[in-house]
Formats: sequence, structure tokens, C-alpha cells
Amino acid sequence: MAKIDAKMWDKLLVLGEKQGSIKLTDLASELSLSEEDTLVFLRHFFPEGKGAEVYFKDEASWVDIDADAIQYMLPLTPGEWIQLHRSLHENHHVESHPSLESLKKKVNDAGPIHAVMEMLDHLQVWDQELSPLEQKFVQTLDEAAKKKQLLQITASDERVYTVFPCKVVHLEGQLSLIAEDFRDHCLMVFSIKDLTEAMLIPTSAESRSTQYELEEFISCIRAMNEKETRLILKIFDPEKINLFPDFHFLGKPCMITNPNGDLIWAAYVEPCEALFDWVSTLGPQVEILDPTKFKDQYLKYCEDKLRKIA
Repeated sequence: MAKIDAKMWDKLLVLGEKQGSIKLTDLASELSLSEEDTLVFLRHFFPEGKGAEVYFKDEASWVDIDADAIQYMLPLTPGEWIQLHRSLHENHHVESHPSLESLKKKVNDAGPIHAVMEMLDHLQVWDQELSPLEQKFVQTLDEAAKKKQLLQITASDERVYTVFPCKVVHLEGQLSLIAEDFRDHCLMVFSIKDLTEAMLIPTSAESRSTQYELEEFISCIRAMNEKETRLILKIFDPEKINLFPDFHFLGKPCMITNPNGDLIWAAYVEPCEALFDWVSTLGPQVEILDPTKFKDQYLKYCEDKLRKIA
């Protein structure tokens, strides 16, 4: 294929925005070409005659243009589509153009990246670590924590604990229950998968743990295992998305609005598959600003998910 210079790209851009009939003289003027060179140009980009039909009418030459004839399909891999999607949203310094905005819309709404994100959403359901029975069990624990009820829980090793459930949260890569022991009031952590039963116990006693103590407890566990990071996101349309994912502890969360009206969201989080699942549901409404390591982990997670589809 012959090399196309910048001026030629500009002419092709003009041609691509045409639809319907136009006088040859007017088209030549817009392309800054003579009528003869315009016909040569048309034959170059429509070698089979489809897309640009030249005819004579009312003592003038006309061109009937079908811009759809110069649309192209790119056989990109899912990874390449993800990179295209990221490039379009991260290169804010690029001067805006109607064609660029159109491309963004196609990539977001109708392009393969949309299908990819839908598949990831389906995988999020297919890959659920918890069975329907376990999910119902989690709901029971979560409701008891919100109502500050006393429970007797049984572990898979048949040990029995009497506790005030405090919070169901993803901790060290597992969905866990943080609870306050009924007798000595210390905080404990149980993996949901290690629990088999929960029974409500009527009582007038109350939990002693404060919200501050609970947050410090979670932060200390994450700090000991170096699992915590400060995630910073730019949210483009906060009204359309859930900024507070279920069963995730957000340490010291804050939200501010920048001069462009975008919401900057930040919190200490634990990177894990469940958190990546949440980020993937936000789609084009969010941009990961920091840290870079989280970006890399999230991209690897997306690639692993896509590999399962193949």
C-alpha cells in the first residue's frame, strides 16, 4: 500500500464525512483539488466503483457518495480492544474531534469492548465462589451485623462460638466475618467458607466494639500482610454507578470534585478478585489514576478472565 501523507489523510477525512450527492466542482473545492485530480482521488479509494458514483445531470458532473463503503473492520484481539479503550480515555490532551468522539462512542457502546465487559459480567456470576445456599448464609450474617444481634455460629471443625457479628468483608482474599466474642469482647475473623451454621440467640446484652475499633482491626490485619493500598479513581458519572461495593472495607474514604466536574474517589482497599469484579462493572465510567501496581493487577485480572472465555 502506498504511503499516505498528512494532507491525504485530511482529504480522506473530508470524504468520509460525505453522504449523498454533491457537485463535482464543490467536492473538488473542499478537497483543494482540481476536478481531474478529484476523480483520480475517488478512483484510488473506490477502485471497484462502489461508494462513489459519478454521473452527469443538469449540465453538471455530480458524485453520489456512500461513506459506509470506506468503513473498515479491524480484527483486533480482546487485549488490543482493551488497550484501544484505555488509550481513548487516557489521552485527554488529544484535541477533540467529532470523529474521535464517534469512535469513543462506538468502542464504549457498540464495539467489542462492550461485549467483552458483558462477558466479564457473566463470568462474575458463573465464577461465584459461593453457592446459592452460602450466599443466603452471608445475607443472614450481614443482616445480623446490621441489627447488632447475637449469634451462635458453628465452624466446619464443629467448634461453636457465641458472637456479635460486626461486618462481612473481603479480607486476605476471602469473604470473611468479623465478629466480637460474647465473653471477652475481642474481635475475631472467620472465613465464611469455614462456617456451617448460624443461630439467633435472644439477649439484652450489647456489642461493645466501636466503629473506630472495627476499622483499626481491619487496617491492622491488612497492614500485617501488606495487603492494603490507597486506590484513587476518577468517576465520570457518579450518579450511574455504585461507589460503595458490598462487603468491601474502604479505609479513610474521601471524594472531591475537580474543576472539570469529575469526581475523584479515594480509599484504602485490599486488591482482590472481588474488588476487580466491582471495578469491571464500572466500565467506562471510571479511570484508575493510582497506583500503577493496581492498574497492572487489574489488567492481568481482565486478561485471565478473557482467557477463560477463549
